[in-house]
Amino acid sequence: MGWLFFIWLACTEKPIPDGMWDVTVTGLSTNCVDTEEGYQESFEYSLFYEGSFVEIKIGDDVFATGQQRGCFLEYESAIYLEDADTYPFRWRINGRADVQGLAGGCDLSEDYDWEGTETVTVVDSENDTVEAQCVYEMNVTGYVKNF
Repeated sequence: MGWLFFIWLACTEKPIPDGMWDVTVTGLSTNCVDTEEGYQESFEYSLFYEGSFVEIKIGDDVFATGQQRGCFLEYESAIYLEDADTYPFRWRINGRADVQGLAGGCDLSEDYDWEGTETVTVVDSENDTVEAQCVYEMNVTGYVKNF
């Protein structure tokens, strides 16, 4: 019976990412709201590869999936529901980035290991203050983590 416990432990191990980056997402422009007050937030992106297919996680949650070809990564999130003031809207993120790991070898500026953009698109909206198909343009920069 003791061997069942070890099998259970083996099945519950957290997968180790193939790469991790500390990234900062900074708002550049939007046609969704009147004000363009700066948005900036930092995340840890964990990447898991299956061939050229990539799964990006923030914490334990899958944030987006995509494909990497060489140093170029293209990804898309699921559609998320935002319940703002009981008037919901749905949005999705499309991203593109030049990414290099610990080994380097990609043609990025010397400042970053992740340089890209993310476009947040409101897919549909029941909220009078958030128009469907409006977009937020974001700049994403970051550094690979040695883990």
